[in-house]
Amino acid sequence: MLVTSRLTYRYGEGGPTFRFPDLRVGVSEPALLLGPSGSGKSTWLHLLAGILTPESGSMELAGTDYAQLGGAALDRFRGQQIGLVLQRPYFLEALTVRENLAIARRTAGLPADATIIHSTLEQLGIDRYADRRPTQLSVGEQQRVMIARALVNQPKLILADEPTSALDKVNAQRVSDLLRSRAAELGAVLVVVTHDERLRADFTQVVELRPVTDQATARVDP
Repeated sequence: MLVTSRLTYRYGEGGPTFRFPDLRVGVSEPALLLGPSGSGKSTWLHLLAGILTPESGSMELAGTDYAQLGGAALDRFRGQQIGLVLQRPYFLEALTVRENLAIARRTAGLPADATIIHSTLEQLGIDRYADRRPTQLSVGEQQRVMIARALVNQPKLILADEPTSALDKVNAQRVSDLLRSRAAELGAVLVVVTHDERLRADFTQVVELRPVTDQATARVDP
């Protein structure tokens, strides 16, 4: 369960302040944070990922308020508990797919478990690419590797940043289905941040953000 309360973030002295609605997201209720550019959804994602530090509020996952963590403790928590699917693929290009996943585990302080790495790639249908470099793969294959890297540490929270924005309708649906099914199999909470209205019907919990001058407002759809 991911639970946030009274979460705010300010960009510098005199900058805009974003005040985000409280979230309560369980394994069976994936959340879609939907909004246009300037609405604060990327800021919200970076807060949930532990990349930005909130000005106030709490973020509790697996019994830990990680808004209160810092330094090495936060890095370790983020690496072990949070899987992040970025909008654009980013890899260590000199390494193979298998080695990229091994690095993700080692960075989180986990052993480079060959069995977990293989099973993660196999579940996503990309185990045959394990010894290729990411640059040798298609865009769609790279995206699956990105998802594999987010899942390889078996996180409690999966965050996806605009995972379908550059895809056609068929492939967007495939990625949405893939994220939701893998999250369910892992028993992980899933939160997707996007402006892609096509995903609305796939999620039981939708939060809409609108751009405003000094704060973010939101509506939770029933």
